[in-house]
Amino acid sequence: MGLDYIRAQTGKPWRKRWNGGLDRLKLPTLFELTMSETARTVTAQLDASCRLKAGDTLIVQTAPDGLTVSDGLRAVGHIANPASEMTAAIADGGGYAEGVVQRVGLFGDTAEISVK
Repeated sequence: MGLDYIRAQTGKPWRKRWNGGLDRLKLPTLFELTMSETARTVTAQLDASCRLKAGDTLIVQTAPDGLTVSDGLRAVGHIANPASEMTAAIADGGGYAEGVVQRVGLFGDTAEISVK
């Protein structure tokens, strides 16, 4: 009597009740990993005399030994070992790219720059 009573009073088992929800969870668009714009973030070594803050717009350009970060005509930092994909992307864009300062290090000697 116990098992029949439970089945009659509770309706469908949990798995069947949420079967549609499980099908929705399996769809590839729920956690889609494709992004519309590729964001590349690098850490730059800054010169001691520069004063940057989060949100500043900089110019990132190719150099023989890495990438140079400039604020207008004044060089403010250097990226020593950038990823080859980033170097190729900047070279394809004419050798220059726009960068935005995301975060400045505690001592002001490094900055995380998001390159577009």
